[in-house]
Amino acid sequence: MLNIFFESFNQAIRRFEYDYVFIDGVFLAIWLGFLIKYKKWAPIKFGIITGFLIYTIDAIAWFNIPAGSNYPSGTFIREYWIGGIYMPRPLGDFFWIKAGADFMMTFSYSLYAFTWLWIIFENFIKKNTKEIALFTALFIGFWMLTPFLSLLLPINNTIVESVRYMDSQLVIWFINIAVGYSLLFLIYGTNKFGRKKPKIILYVFFIGCVEAFFMEFPLLVSGIRPTGVLYLLFSTVIMFNQGAPYLYILYDVVIPRLSRKVKKDQLKEIESVILRKK
Repeated sequence: MLNIFFESFNQAIRRFEYDYVFIDGVFLAIWLGFLIKYKKWAPIKFGIITGFLIYTIDAIAWFNIPAGSNYPSGTFIREYWIGGIYMPRPLGDFFWIKAGADFMMTFSYSLYAFTWLWIIFENFIKKNTKEIALFTALFIGFWMLTPFLSLLLPINNTIVESVRYMDSQLVIWFINIAVGYSLLFLIYGTNKFGRKKPKIILYVFFIGCVEAFFMEFPLLVSGIRPTGVLYLLFSTVIMFNQGAPYLYILYDVVIPRLSRKVKKDQLKEIESVILRKK
């Protein structure tokens, strides 16, 4: 039983119909429409940048990196079967069909997850509960509707199966969490940087858990993630909290400092142009 328990963590499986990709695309367009309407340019940029990063890691790197000695030779971290056909390397004629599924699981994921996260961080400071409620409702609603509409609508019922063998990554996950929350504690749990606000640490952890739950629960109840409640709990606590502390530090410390530096440089340039004209 313990072997099955740990295997479910090591092997992140998804099984869905290909029309999930199209339905997700429609809802993503609506999501982006709301972001544009509310002028959420910084969250959109953040989502696009992280989207490229996650696509590169998941769809390219993991698809081509061997899973390790625990698996038969020729097994890679990310494996795909579409319509019962194992996705070869190189992909050849299967490039675009795989790219569609990859886009949904990486780029679309990022444009939801990281834009929502930015909005929550931003409105936690501004205390704008209306925006928090609006974007949270859209996020949950779209992610809950998509898998069930995919099952109901006969658009393209080709089965996509993907598995991610994470044995070699679990240690990295725990190191990421330990380092991330250590940095967060150093900045917000001590007076070293003049930012002592211990509640920020709990807030970031809570938001990381909430976000992971929003994304994993629909997969579990729709049968796309054929694991169980224990995997849901594991993912809720671990999955997004690998990155949540770093993202908050980036949002609250790094980006504001870079913005101030850019503005100072721009002002200096303007001043130098004015002086030259004189």
